[in-house]
Amino acid sequence: MKKQILSIIMTGCMLLSMTACSSDKGNMKLASEQTTADASIETSSPQEYSKTDFVMSTVLSEKIYGTKDVTQDIKEELDKLEKDQLSWRKDSSVVSKINADAQKGIKTKLDSEMTSWVENSLELAKRSNGAFDPTIGRLTRLWNIEGDNPKVPSKQEIKNTLEDTGYTKIHLEKVESQNTANTKKNVDKDIKDNTAKNKEISEDTSQNTNTNESVSSIYIGDKCTLDLGAVGKGIACDVVQDYLKKQKEVGGAVIAVGGSILLYGSKADGSDWNVAVQNPRGQDGEAMGVLSLSGTTNVSTSGDYEKYFMQDGKRYHHILDPSTGYPADSGLISVTIVSDSGLLSDGLSTACFVLGKEKGQKLLETCGAEGIFIDQNKKVTVTKGLKDKFTILNEEYKQ
Repeated sequence: MKKQILSIIMTGCMLLSMTACSSDKGNMKLASEQTTADASIETSSPQEYSKTDFVMSTVLSEKIYGTKDVTQDIKEELDKLEKDQLSWRKDSSVVSKINADAQKGIKTKLDSEMTSWVENSLELAKRSNGAFDPTIGRLTRLWNIEGDNPKVPSKQEIKNTLEDTGYTKIHLEKVESQNTANTKKNVDKDIKDNTAKNKEISEDTSQNTNTNESVSSIYIGDKCTLDLGAVGKGIACDVVQDYLKKQKEVGGAVIAVGGSILLYGSKADGSDWNVAVQNPRGQDGEAMGVLSLSGTTNVSTSGDYEKYFMQDGKRYHHILDPSTGYPADSGLISVTIVSDSGLLSDGLSTACFVLGKEKGQKLLETCGAEGIFIDQNKKVTVTKGLKDKFTILNEEYKQ
């Protein structure tokens, strides 16, 4: 089974090989470059710090340009993100608690961060008319394409599972803004206490601040579950970006979490970041084109080559269409998205792959994102904002 590949090529073309994880079985290639002094860093001798790790069931590749090595700190941030927030497997996470509470008919209180992730996921689901759906985790596990024994489920199994999915089954209710100190105490208590029944807790404290933070409660229909896996790597990139903004010693960075990439800051020489787009019908790490991007942005790719299995001579890939329960058949083999938001770039790459080229482009317009679509005939369609930033390297592909 192949794995999702997105290669980043930096000046110098020296490739750093990465071995992917159990769920992302394949390789990514991250190139490196030698940097010079960066005026934005408070020193005349910035350095390059590199690290390859394993987080959130995928490969984490880091390149930091600055005067402080924060690679281990970033890994720890993402380990915490998975354990405390996003994992549906770990009982300690908020997502796991949401699903457990849903089976009991209990609402779950969310802090502002999780509220934002859920709210943005639901908005994308609505805009894409369900092509992206954060409730198809059970369907994904039914196919088990990322597991050791994938198989085509029976039509009845798929039908039964689809009856328990659908983003409209998720209900997010806003709660009045509360003092941040009190809010944090209340939410933390709710998350830790699995028997909490959505009651308000009010405490007086001498350390209250004047900062308000909105919280929400979430309720999911019976048998339906929340799974943010389709945007999890993008959320990770957003979390890393927020962390890097606080690090004055870091002038630039390239962070790859599986197939989602954060380009942060700038190169010392002011040149563009070069991001190679995987040839969806080539060898792992083989580029079909290259994106030249500047500043801080996010890039995510979804393709039918990433994870798949063969049964009775037919290939079944991992990008499922929530409307049918089967792998999406939109005529596309790869979609690459560029967006200011990691969550959005990750989710849009899935949604656009399911929708197809025409509907996908319309969706990108409503979201302020750009994209590259590759169809089964190797025809490449590039949205207006990327036309001067993308170059095809493989003559088999034509615009």
